[in-house]
Amino acid sequence: MLSTAQEKIPLTKDIVGAGDRWIPDAEYAAIRARVPIVCVDLLPVTRSPVRKVGLIRRDTYDGGQGWCLVGGAIILDESIGEALARHLRTTLGPRFHFFQETLSLGSVAEYFRDRRPQALHDPRKHAVALSHVAECAGVPQPTGEALDFRWFRVDALPSAREFGFGQDRVVSKLLSSWR
Repeated sequence: MLSTAQEKIPLTKDIVGAGDRWIPDAEYAAIRARVPIVCVDLLPVTRSPVRKVGLIRRDTYDGGQGWCLVGGAIILDESIGEALARHLRTTLGPRFHFFQETLSLGSVAEYFRDRRPQALHDPRKHAVALSHVAECAGVPQPTGEALDFRWFRVDALPSAREFGFGQDRVVSKLLSSWR
């Protein structure tokens, strides 16, 4: 059963760019209330001229905004790489891309609808995210859920409170896997 707050959260924001390959909102709400959703996340990185990570600023569905990874749900018969490319395109535009040969799975993250000590939190859904890091290039044009995009030096990241969904911990794990 969805809480009143969860019922008010727009469903279609989870699956941007899915077109007719997605299920109706009412059906998705029933599934999302009972089953964890498989997602992908991407931390864009660059080495030129110094090591930086790219983060989007977006709504966090708890009344705030935060710096976050790019990502979302995987749709039926979509590969992980295709899902990452779709979310990157629908969030940062067609002129921004990742280099497939640099793509690396850095962490598997689990998000819970309820707040738990030391756990990642997404009030919309219980999700399992395959979190990746990849070198990216191009001109980012924030769109869709992205209110802003910014490159941050790895030694000057936002504070933990400025991240959404507790993703500061995911970014830390991804940075430790980035060589």
